[in-house]
Amino acid sequence: MKLSVLRLFVNFTTSRFKFFPSTPRAIGGKWEGPANRALPFLGVLGVLAFQSIAAASTTWNGPTFNVSTAIPDNDDGGLTSTQTVGATGISQIENVTVTINLTGGWNGDLYAYLVHDSGFSVLLNRPGRSLDNPDGSAASGMVVTFADSAGSDIHTAIPMSGGSFTGTYQPDGRITDPLVVLDTDSRPAMLSSFSGLNADGSWTLFIADLSAGDTSTLQSWSMNITGVPEPSTIMLGCVVMMVLLRRKR
Repeated sequence: MKLSVLRLFVNFTTSRFKFFPSTPRAIGGKWEGPANRALPFLGVLGVLAFQSIAAASTTWNGPTFNVSTAIPDNDDGGLTSTQTVGATGISQIENVTVTINLTGGWNGDLYAYLVHDSGFSVLLNRPGRSLDNPDGSAASGMVVTFADSAGSDIHTAIPMSGGSFTGTYQPDGRITDPLVVLDTDSRPAMLSSFSGLNADGSWTLFIADLSAGDTSTLQSWSMNITGVPEPSTIMLGCVVMMVLLRRKR
């Protein structure tokens, strides 16, 4: 879509603004001369400006979705929070980050994923669980941002004990059964699964506590989405450039 609109704009600028000789001459009853030699330059600037508009990404900084609900203990039915997102202006997702705020409980009991359209990302899968530590992390609560670009995998980097912790981590990404998941398992379910999708629509966060004894509470969650602007946004930029160039004539 961006390329077809760009071709249209190039055709417009090249047909409207032609190179003129250095000596004034009569064209269509009007004298055209050195002053108008700036017009081709303006046309080139217009194309470059449009290319910047078409290539630029836009970011939607979503609101905080307040949930403040306890996650059922030792229940794979879990807790679901579905939010309808609209008017993001993003037709193709390039990057998603997710922040969750959890209090209480035993972090190693938790399994969480995010779903939108055909995208699916596992944020938590019994973090800290390994052959040496089958109960996972004993830390209680977290305020964490998940980003594929982060430096550490939350499954292996999570504190093994203590209270709530903060930071930015890669999502767990492991699709292994939470009852047998290990730190060495592969990680195919990252946030990149949303790439190329339209950002508008329903987003569902699911989180479950899969072991008895402690109760976690999902206080809130939020998302930031970066991607390609809607075609209407690009077209608007094109129209603005056309208007500005016409005024220069």
